[in-house]
Amino acid sequence: MAADPALLAREGWERRFMAAGDRVDESAELYRRLGYTVRIELPTPAELREECGDCQLALNLFRVVYTRRSS
Repeated sequence: MAADPALLAREGWERRFMAAGDRVDESAELYRRLGYTVRIELPTPAELREECGDCQLALNLFRVVYTRRSS
């Protein structure tokens, strides 16, 4: 189940981008090296373009990268 983007924002998480495959792991590692805590979430249908909103493949393939400063 995808997390609520509005709730994540209230908790201090910043949405960076949506990616798939190795790009998710590469970007997460880069942000960690830059001092961020990283959270990877499933996208919500609302985060996809209108023509992709009902595409189950896109919802399963892509991940949303969120970061916040490590405390």
